[in-house]
Amino acid sequence: MERILEFIGNHPILTGLFAVVLAAWIAWELARLARKWREIGTREAVRLINQDDALVLDVSNSADHAAGHIIGAVHMPPSRIEAGDQKLLKRKDDPVLVYCKNGQISPQMANRLVKLGFTNVHVLSGGLAQWISDQQPVSRHKSKSAGKKKERPKKKKKAPVDTE
Repeated sequence: MERILEFIGNHPILTGLFAVVLAAWIAWELARLARKWREIGTREAVRLINQDDALVLDVSNSADHAAGHIIGAVHMPPSRIEAGDQKLLKRKDDPVLVYCKNGQISPQMANRLVKLGFTNVHVLSGGLAQWISDQQPVSRHKSKSAGKKKERPKKKKKAPVDTE
C-alpha cells in the first residue's frame, strides 16, 4: 500500500489522467446500461429481421439510401421521425432495427423512438458499412437514367491529308 501511495505522490499527472479515464469509462458504461435501446451486431440483426419480423428503418440521407440499403428497409429520414410519422407510430410494439451509413445518427434516432413510445428498439452496430463488411445483401436504387444509353454525337471523319 505504501508503494501505491508513493507512486501517486511521485506521479500526480499520471494518476490524475488515470482517474479521469476511469471516471469517463464508468460514466460511459452507466449511460449504456441506462439507455432503453440495444446495440446489436450483424448476426443478431439478421435474426431479428428473419425471426421477429422487425421493422427496419434506414435513417440515412436520401443519397446514401439510394446508394445502398438493407433489403426491405424503410427510408425514414430523421426529420420524419422527429415529426412523429403516423405510419411509424402504428408500429410502436413491433421490434425496430435502426441504422444509418456508419452508425453515427442511428443512436440519436433510437433515443427519439424510445421517447415516442417504442419499446423494442435496436441499433445496428457500425451501420450499413458494417453490414456490407459482413457480406450481407444490399439493395441499390438505380438512377432513372441508368437504363438509358446516352447517344454520343458521331465524330466527323477528317479527310485524309495528301502529303504529296
